[in-house]
Amino acid sequence: MKELIETLNAPQPSGPYSQGVKTEQLIFVSGQDGVKPSGESVGDSIAAQTTASLENIKNILAEKNAGLSDLVYVTCHLSDLQEETVKEFNKAYASYLEDVAVKPARITIGSQLLETKVEITAIACVN
Repeated sequence: MKELIETLNAPQPSGPYSQGVKTEQLIFVSGQDGVKPSGESVGDSIAAQTTASLENIKNILAEKNAGLSDLVYVTCHLSDLQEETVKEFNKAYASYLEDVAVKPARITIGSQLLETKVEITAIACVN
């Protein structure tokens, strides 16, 4: 069984996909750009965009009573893999997972993103 996840607290899909989908034990969150739920830009810094992306993921998970501590796997797309950019990204990312005992597995890859510097997808495990 699949359940659609929809919230006004994250950007609305710009194409034929869902913000998220819940199965019996997993939640799959579609890629969240570093923008506000209104779709408005949060600025050009990787830190601000990472924060916005993780807030969007947090809000989508909350629709099914889940949180960042339920994350098991994260894919991070960055438009720039230069050392300073990755350090800034990691600092913002780590601040969201400080209280998470078991950090999710993660891959960070370089992507040609169109309008943002970061996009994060996530998988969470819930009961």
